[in-house]
Amino acid sequence: MPLQRFVALWTHRYHKYSHIFRAHRLAYQAWIYFIIKKKQLPQGTRLVAIVRTEHFGDIVAAEPLSRYLRSLHPHDHLVWFVKPVFRELVDVNPHLDETFAEYCVTQRRVLLQTGVFDKVYPLQFRNNDHCPRCQVFMDNPISDAAGVNVHTYFNFGHLLQVFALTGGINMPLPPETDDQPRVYLQEKHRQKVDDLALSQPFIVLHTQSNFAPKDWPINKWQQLVHWLLDKYPYQVVEIGLRSNLGLEHPRYQNLCGKLSILETAEVIRRAAYFIGLDSGPSHLANATGTFGFILMGSLNEFPVYNPYSGRYGREEQCVLIRELGVPCAGLSLERVQRPIEAVLGAGEPQA
Repeated sequence: MPLQRFVALWTHRYHKYSHIFRAHRLAYQAWIYFIIKKKQLPQGTRLVAIVRTEHFGDIVAAEPLSRYLRSLHPHDHLVWFVKPVFRELVDVNPHLDETFAEYCVTQRRVLLQTGVFDKVYPLQFRNNDHCPRCQVFMDNPISDAAGVNVHTYFNFGHLLQVFALTGGINMPLPPETDDQPRVYLQEKHRQKVDDLALSQPFIVLHTQSNFAPKDWPINKWQQLVHWLLDKYPYQVVEIGLRSNLGLEHPRYQNLCGKLSILETAEVIRRAAYFIGLDSGPSHLANATGTFGFILMGSLNEFPVYNPYSGRYGREEQCVLIRELGVPCAGLSLERVQRPIEAVLGAGEPQA
C-alpha cells in the first residue's frame, strides 16, 4: 500500500473512531444528567423524548406535534432532540420543557438504550437518521412496520402526518386538532429586523433548497426577478444561506447568510408575498401566515405531493405552482409568472 494511501486510511480511522468514542462519552454524560434531572422532577413525572433533529423545515412542519404531545403529557417533562444548528426553533417553543442538542446519531442511540427516558417519540425514519462520520443509521421499528421510508413517505400524506406515523402518534385530523405550524418569534428577532429598515411593501425570495432536484434554474430566477422589478412596485428581498443571482438593483436587497432562522421568519412574516421552493423558508412562510407562491415539481417517486399541513396544506394563502410529473426545473418561466400575475395584479399587497 503506498504511503500516501496508508496515511489517508489511518487518518480517516483516527477521526472516525475518536468521533465514536466522543459520542459514547457524551451519551453517558447525558445519561447521568437525565438521571439527576428525573430525581429533581416531581414524583410521578415521566421523562419523554421527542426526536426530530433536522432539517429546519421539517422541525417547523412537526411543531403541531409539540402541542399535541403536551396535551397527552400535561405533567411530564418533554425533551426535544435536535441538531445544534436548529435548536433556536425548539428553545423558544413554550410547549416543551427542554432542548437536547445532540452530538450525533450514535450519542442518541447509546443514550436512549440506557432506558433513562420513559417514553420516546421518534419522528424520523431510518433513511434520514444517519451519521456520516460514524457511518451509523438509527433504525425506527415503528416506521419500518408501517412501510415508511425515503421511497414511500409522501404516500402517507404531508410531513406532519408522516412524522406522527413514524412516532406512533395517533393524532386526530382537523378540526379535532390544530395542524397549523407555528414559530415563536421573540422581541430580539423583531428588533433585528427593525434595524434592517426594510422598505415596504416587499416580496421575499428564496431560490436554493438543500436538495438539487427541488431547485429551479438560476437563469429563470434572474428573469423572474427582473420581471417582478420591472412590472410591480415591490422591493425584492432575497433570503437563504447564499445568493447566486448576481443582481444589482435599487429595489433588490440580498440578506442571504445574514440572518438566523427566526430572524428570517420575522422578515418573511413582514413580507407582502413569499416566492420560493419546497424548502425550509416555505415552511416559515406557512407558519407566519404570509401568502406564498411555492415552485414545486415531481420528486423522486412522487409525481405530485404536498408537504404542508395547515393553511398551505389546504392551499389557502398560497399557490402551489406545479405540473403533474414535471420536476421543478422543468417549470417554464411563463408557468411561474401566470399565477403570480393573477394575484399581484388583483389588488393591494397582502396584510
